[in-house]
Amino acid sequence: MRVLILITCGLLITGFTSAQSGESTKKEQSQAATRAGTDIVPLPSIKTLTGTQASGKKLFVQRCSVCHLPALPSYTAYGPLLDGSLVADRGDDAARRQIMQGSARMPGFQYTLTPTEIDQIVVYLKTLDLSKKE
Repeated sequence: MRVLILITCGLLITGFTSAQSGESTKKEQSQAATRAGTDIVPLPSIKTLTGTQASGKKLFVQRCSVCHLPALPSYTAYGPLLDGSLVADRGDDAARRQIMQGSARMPGFQYTLTPTEIDQIVVYLKTLDLSKKE
């Protein structure tokens, strides 16, 4: 009889806990859905890019977007959002140096990316304009 009571109590607690977590998940999904239209960072279509820019976009998405673009509408980017105005302000050489050497929060890619690949990323960054939403 005690075993039956313990099993019943366990099932009730499990059901109650899963019901609560389901409600919070639904709330988080609805919040993310309402913010999705405003927080998504638009990237230029591959059809509008040159070959070098398209290669740079591929590398940017593979290597840089993890930190420099928000993964989901409810997240914020770990590093600064990168665009053409940032490259124009600091210059191409500074952008290349930053990608190669990194910083305290950013790894350097001098051993994993070739100079040509780094140039492709810089050329692609110049096409980004994150001040406007498409």
